Amino acid sequence: MDRESGRPRQRSRSRNSGTVFLTKIAVSALVMAVMCFIGLLWFLRPKTSMVEKRELTAFPRFTLASFWDGSFFSGVDTWYADTYPLRESLIRADQSLESRYGIRGTQIVGTPMQADAIPVAGAGGTTAAGTPAADMGGAPAAADPGPAAPTPTPEPTPTPLPDGTVHELGEFQNSIYITGGAAYGMYGFSQNGADAYISTMNQIYKNVGDKVNLYVMNVPISASVMLDEHVWADMGCSDEGAAIDYIVAGLDPGIHALDVYDTLREHNAEYIYFRTDHHWTQLGAYYAYRVFCGEKGLTPHELSQFKTGEFGAGQYLGSYYTESGKPPQLASNPDTVQAWYPMCVNAEDPNARDMHMVQRDGSEYDWRIINDMFDYPDSEWYCIFSAADQPFSSLHNPNITDGSAVMVIKDSYGNAFIPWLVDHYEYTYWVDFRYTDETVSHMAETYGVQDVIFEAATFNATGNLCNDLFLQIGS
Repeated sequence: MDRESGRPRQRSRSRNSGTVFLTKIAVSALVMAVMCFIGLLWFLRPKTSMVEKRELTAFPRFTLASFWDGSFFSGVDTWYADTYPLRESLIRADQSLESRYGIRGTQIVGTPMQADAIPVAGAGGTTAAGTPAADMGGAPAAADPGPAAPTPTPEPTPTPLPDGTVHELGEFQNSIYITGGAAYGMYGFSQNGADAYISTMNQIYKNVGDKVNLYVMNVPISASVMLDEHVWADMGCSDEGAAIDYIVAGLDPGIHALDVYDTLREHNAEYIYFRTDHHWTQLGAYYAYRVFCGEKGLTPHELSQFKTGEFGAGQYLGSYYTESGKPPQLASNPDTVQAWYPMCVNAEDPNARDMHMVQRDGSEYDWRIINDMFDYPDSEWYCIFSAADQPFSSLHNPNITDGSAVMVIKDSYGNAFIPWLVDHYEYTYWVDFRYTDETVSHMAETYGVQDVIFEAATFNATGNLCNDLFLQIGS
């Protein structure tokens, strides 16, 4: 103490502050050293996320091109962060802490969405890939109209479907947007990703277009189908309909583009997307199947023709529920998985095995194309359809003997789509483009298919994460 003032000496306070400061530095350095050591434990790195219900980023494949342009090192950075050994525990701890705050208004928690402006579809003097726009200079001479054509009988105007568009603004929680008791993810457009995807689809057509019919379908997320443009603006989403238009305009004219966006919007008053998961329901996939039938010239089957099943009634809480921190708004509004069994399978026998699959470890199993998964961990409940995301699966329809065959190249959205197809072909094959080393050319030739359907969610098609996968499968 200062004898005159009775106050503590400043030097003592400075000494104590310095000790505390050095202690903080030492503790921080120790924590950093431990975390770095854990990060070096290669064998502990997870391959899948049970919290986010997805495959984690794989270590990038080394090529000279990726080395020189720096994308290899960016891929290593992404892999390191995405597969850190403690990531699941850290995510759960973060979500637990965030959920105690409740929903905190319109804000993005975490990395903001980075998106490019979407060019106008067909801009640049072309109406489709490689097709010059019509010459607008000088009108041709009028041709002799000949006899007047009879006036056609007007078709009756169809009754408009109910509108289920959500107009209420919502709130973010852990980068998941919640409104009306349902969750919605973000979509961001990447110019480079979209152009790479278009280029790959056109290359696939160049390789196999003289041998098979190539169909390309991009599936929008629920936010683009269920919410109005004012809610998109509040979220900061790209216009997914415009992104799909951009893809379609860039495809070779010989490719059959299956534009399902408008059809899904027309049916958005129905249960076509899960409220707590990022996937569409099998009913949503049914309307996409009808688009395919229209393009292919097939007569689609009606829903009333199928036997149905219901799984996890009022129990299913999917990926959006987990990613948003398990908020009560979603917990009180769970999903039910509705299923329609193909007519070519035995829906009554739970022991029947109608399809074959090859898993990522090379093991093979006979399985059911609609299989109750609710005795499995909840992260696998969406795997009810088509044995989920496997490198290769197939189904033989015993009711058809004409040798017809289709190959579906897909991500997880394709799982609910495939059961609608199998009643139209003798052989249906499907692969997940994220887990196969085969090229489309090789698979089309090996399996003797007449039709190839390439399905990808728009966030995969116009993102950057799948560029290398698309290039590999299209080479």
